[in-house]
Amino acid sequence: MPDMLAIISKAIFEKEAAGLSPGQVLPTDRYRSQSRHLSPLEDGGRLFLVTVRPPNESLWLVAVLEGLSPDDEGWVGRKNRIPITDVTSAIPTLRFESGKGLQAAKGALGMSLQTPRVLTSTDVELLLASAGGGPINFTAHQEHSALPCLCKQCFPRSPERAEAQGMRFVRAQVETSGRLLYYWLPEELAGDSRAVAQAVRGALIGRLGA
Repeated sequence: MPDMLAIISKAIFEKEAAGLSPGQVLPTDRYRSQSRHLSPLEDGGRLFLVTVRPPNESLWLVAVLEGLSPDDEGWVGRKNRIPITDVTSAIPTLRFESGKGLQAAKGALGMSLQTPRVLTSTDVELLLASAGGGPINFTAHQEHSALPCLCKQCFPRSPERAEAQGMRFVRAQVETSGRLLYYWLPEELAGDSRAVAQAVRGALIGRLGA
């Protein structure tokens, strides 16, 4: 379930978020775009919306939409609860699934973000931590596991993919009740990732309710 980042134009932001500034919440539940680059959201995942603000090309995280489904205008989900946040300082650290990060010439940051991008798990943690509204990494520390530990302390050093005992794994995650659980998904089950995520989320809910 990939999380993605997309841009809201200056004009649309100033129309929909008139008078709002960092620290305030834009109560939107939709993103109006039919871009084919957003198709990975059909498998689930969140959409992180940003905008570029003058005069110094500040990058603002505007909203995070969850529970998305396509409609005639674009994508609609649950109402945003993340406050507008200046995440300019995160630009050098963002890598995206491509691994290329943001490499925009001065004055071209907005243009460089016209195509939606898939975020890495590390990108997501960074953006949510900056906004102060991210879920808690609930993953237990695994000191002797054959795979890299994904707990809160070890997560920043963990790779997106790993191998153990002749098998390949991809890093995956589920979230519920403000808790985030990371786990290693066998690459051969990638086609069933949604069903696996539902099962893991159910187990997490049961654990939290125990």
